[in-house]
Amino acid sequence: MRLPSDEPLLRYAIAAVWLATGLLVLAPGYRAAAAPWLAAGGLPTGVMWATCLAEVALGVRLILGPAPRWMWALQAVMVVGFTGILVVLDAALLVHPLGLLSKNLPFLLVVWVLSKGPDPLPAQTWLLRIAAAAPWFTEGLLPKVFFQDPWELALVPRVGLGGFSPSVVLIVLGVAQALSGVLALALRGRARQAVLVMQAAALVVLPLWVGFLEPAWWVHPFGPFTKNLPILAATLVVVRRC
Repeated sequence: MRLPSDEPLLRYAIAAVWLATGLLVLAPGYRAAAAPWLAAGGLPTGVMWATCLAEVALGVRLILGPAPRWMWALQAVMVVGFTGILVVLDAALLVHPLGLLSKNLPFLLVVWVLSKGPDPLPAQTWLLRIAAAAPWFTEGLLPKVFFQDPWELALVPRVGLGGFSPSVVLIVLGVAQALSGVLALALRGRARQAVLVMQAAALVVLPLWVGFLEPAWWVHPFGPFTKNLPILAATLVVVRRC
């Protein structure tokens, strides 16, 4: 049987993403960042406001209690739809350093777990382990090793690593992130728990650090920081189940 305290934590994390994505439309920076994408898709501004209103409603509904299966399916369709449209407009978003689209994968995995209800515990735990580990691969190997982004290269000296080659620094960090993902999947017991605790801390500290240097990302419509919440929730659940 699934542990009863897991469901609210995961559900609240998903709800927080929808609420933040919807309410932040009130911030001018959000609307300014969304405008080019609306224009690229040939969509009027009203679509943004209507979508954000629906997201707020969805977030409020999830806070109120467990949702029916169709509502989880609706969320999956929304996320896959948004992702597909944005990939068509700019495939480079898939390898963005802040996981603008790649973080949708762990989001969908958590949604899948919540939609399943009384699935066996081992199956749920494996999905949550993948959700917790995936960002360390996608944000480690893709933007830091294979597709280095000029923005992230310029960020390296700003975080106090100006004495080293930005490209080399990113490669080292990317390999370390990917290795932590491997360890989180391969280790057992207390060793796995220790890796997951460090990852959970990084999920909190890194957005605060980057957000301090680049505040505009806090109100970006693709939610690079708020999407850490389902990943963090999945990580904490797996830590408890170790």
